[in-house]
Amino acid sequence: MDTFYVVPYLLLHICFTRAQNSVLHPGRCRSIQGSDEVRVTCLYVSFTQLPSKSFPSNTTNLNVEYSEINSMVLDDLKRFPHLSALHLLRNQLDILPADLLKGLSNLHMLDLTGNNLTTLPARVFHHSPLVELTLTDNLLSEVNADCIPVNSSLQRLDLSSNRFTQIPVAFLRRLCNLESLDLRSNQLEDLSPGALNSLSKLEALYLENNKLKSLDASAFSGNQNLRQLFLGSNRLENLPAGLLHKQIQLVFLDLSKNYMKSVTPVLRFQDHKSHALLKQAKTLSEL
Repeated sequence: MDTFYVVPYLLLHICFTRAQNSVLHPGRCRSIQGSDEVRVTCLYVSFTQLPSKSFPSNTTNLNVEYSEINSMVLDDLKRFPHLSALHLLRNQLDILPADLLKGLSNLHMLDLTGNNLTTLPARVFHHSPLVELTLTDNLLSEVNADCIPVNSSLQRLDLSSNRFTQIPVAFLRRLCNLESLDLRSNQLEDLSPGALNSLSKLEALYLENNKLKSLDASAFSGNQNLRQLFLGSNRLENLPAGLLHKQIQLVFLDLSKNYMKSVTPVLRFQDHKSHALLKQAKTLSEL
């Protein structure tokens, strides 16, 4: 009987020990090393602080999700100079230190979905060349414009499911390279004229599930590269003539679940694609 149990026990012990040498919590943290990247993923582990010393210093992608991290300091990340993507989804962060990303000159993607952030300190995103920033499902109602540098490299920004009642105009003016802006599921009631004019490279704009009642005819005049516009689930009753005359590259328009009975000619019929788009918009508006 003793021999029967000893061998499986030894095998289990050896496997468990090897896992401990590579990650902190065997079974819930994984480290995968490729030819040019090292990915560390931890899911549903009860961290209250990031156990940085337990992860490889050459980590390039760090994912700690559905945990209980409630605070961070500079030392948490400074040992990862090669970090290019950081995902801290569904934790309990309510504030970020201003120097959190200092020394992370290769960080291009930051995802802070589902935390408790109410504000962003000045210069917090100045230290990394971010291309994609996700702040969805937090408690933000405004943004300190100086949290990000002027002429930021940011191309994709997700501010959906927060508490914005107004477009953060001063903040957006620093995002001259932005191509995608997501403001879904906030509490926006109007778009002030010129609020989006600084976003000349914008291609996709998501404004669904807000409280928009009307739009100024010049609302999108500075966004001539717009290809996708999502205005569904608002309170729009009509659209001003000429609203999208400059958007000749527009290929998708969502007006579903508004209060419109018909759509005025807001598109410039330069080709069959625009004409088909307007028909689609009419159909969506009647749902």
